[in-house]
Amino acid sequence: MCRYSGAGILACVLLLGSCTQYPSGGEYRLHRDMIDQPSFRPHDDPRLPVEGSIPAQGWEAGMSLEQAEQRLENPAPATPESLKTGEKLYGIYCAPCHGASGRGDGPVAAKMIKPADLTDPKYARRKDGFFYHVIRAGSGLMPPYAESLSAGERWHVVNYVRTLGKR
Repeated sequence: MCRYSGAGILACVLLLGSCTQYPSGGEYRLHRDMIDQPSFRPHDDPRLPVEGSIPAQGWEAGMSLEQAEQRLENPAPATPESLKTGEKLYGIYCAPCHGASGRGDGPVAAKMIKPADLTDPKYARRKDGFFYHVIRAGSGLMPPYAESLSAGERWHVVNYVRTLGKR
């Protein structure tokens, strides 16, 4: 005589049916639908933007370093306030590698290929768009700071970097 009830067998079948094998093979796991769902961080808009729309904060066209150097004009005058803001931001984002003096002697520089010496005369000949693009898109080992610094903040850093070669 069978000791298993129809409900017990049905429960076992449903339980096993909800298991999947890891993509790499191996062990089985239960579906965890609350974890494996599309989710959004707080204040993220779950709706995708309309195709061809432009963000409310503006949009920066992608361009090469050469194009940026030729086309981009610094909208932030090098006022004392701009230089103070640029110095603060430089201290946070740039000084760990480039050093406080801009000579590529920051504390992180000892652990990697020497960063650019921003006091080198070759950088004095560069236009502001060059520095803006490098800050925005990165260069070599330098990561991009487009997500960390707003466009206005990047221009303040450019203004401050200009003062490094004059010291």
